[in-house]
Amino acid sequence: MTDERQLSVIIDTTLIGVIGENNGLWSFQYDEKWLRDSAKFPLTPSLTLREEPHIDTGSKRPVQWFFDNLLPEEGARELIARDNSLDKDDAFSMLESVGSETAGALTLLPPGAEIPEGGLASLPRAELNERIKNLPHEQLNNKQHKRMSIAGAQHKMLLVIDQGEYYEPIGQTPSTHILKPEHQNPDQYWCTVRNEYFCMRLAQSCGLTVPNVSIDYVPAPVYLIERFDRIGQYPRQERLHVLDGCQVLDISAQRKYRASHAGNLKKLAKLSRQPAKTIINLFKWVVFNYLIGNGDAHLKNISFRYGTNDCVLMPHYDLLSTAVYENGVNHMHAELSQPLGGATTFGDVTIKHLLQFASEIGMPEKLAIKEVRELTRLCLKHSRAMLETLQQQPSYPEKGAEIRLISHILHRCIGEFSQKIMP
Repeated sequence: MTDERQLSVIIDTTLIGVIGENNGLWSFQYDEKWLRDSAKFPLTPSLTLREEPHIDTGSKRPVQWFFDNLLPEEGARELIARDNSLDKDDAFSMLESVGSETAGALTLLPPGAEIPEGGLASLPRAELNERIKNLPHEQLNNKQHKRMSIAGAQHKMLLVIDQGEYYEPIGQTPSTHILKPEHQNPDQYWCTVRNEYFCMRLAQSCGLTVPNVSIDYVPAPVYLIERFDRIGQYPRQERLHVLDGCQVLDISAQRKYRASHAGNLKKLAKLSRQPAKTIINLFKWVVFNYLIGNGDAHLKNISFRYGTNDCVLMPHYDLLSTAVYENGVNHMHAELSQPLGGATTFGDVTIKHLLQFASEIGMPEKLAIKEVRELTRLCLKHSRAMLETLQQQPSYPEKGAEIRLISHILHRCIGEFSQKIMP
């Protein structure tokens, strides 16, 4: 008799393998039918296709790290644990409870459990607003409809949006969007909905690839992002197998900041289908995050579509200014997500540091100078235009605070930081 706990790992309706946990050590074994399937692919670069199980050791835990990386973090994780009477440090039990909808293509179910039928539950905006009011005491998604496992520290909700109406996906129905309300600590982190929307739209205007995003007021402000780990349109959507940077490199989520350095970004680019193009896109991502003052740009905020001989950088997400929330001149002393050529705070960075960072990831200096110059110019131009557009919109309750926030990002972050790095 074994005390091993198990979960089936499913893509769409296909069983690809089983994860197990026994006395704190995790394992994963591919299903025989999956190994014979012409469409087969490995879960990660290290969890190669083979008949023998992959078994973690005391110090090297690629199975546990991969699946733990599917779970939410910090307050969002604690809320799910409390709501389901679980220990937040028991990742396996958390996955048992909320693994039916994850980032990417995976569904996790108890062995032998039938895949639940799909469907939709209407979600009126008034009901959504009430659920937001109940945070952090209750999850946004109704437990009877969909048990969600989406990584990240903020509270999130899975939705299907069809012809402007909101629905909660049931069972096997994939969500089309992820919703974020304002930050759970609004006195310190105010207008985060407008912050992220502004930074994402600015990134798009500057040539970075991002998903479609929007804002709604229900009347509480909510930020909506179209899922890029889906293909097709509702109701004929399919899930894509997508890994974040930690999952690609077999890194624990607890090391997402320490491991977000030039060496690992270079490794990710080398693993991709188009290394040279990926290097450029990752460099632009780093420079853009510096300009907007994003001190939360780590390996879990980079994703790749992954399959057999296929690793492609996906659209950027979770772009927002964190330095804007520092008091006075403290934004200059705020820590960077990753060291840039030896600089560790936003105020330390000069063009010399960016060029050293470019060299460390394998990018030619002339190309790096060109990208910095162009990205800085576009960032200044489009942020000014976006602020002016917001100022001209009809009045609404949050408008004054949102204008103040965007003005701070433009002048205290983009304006000041761009002067420090302009070639």
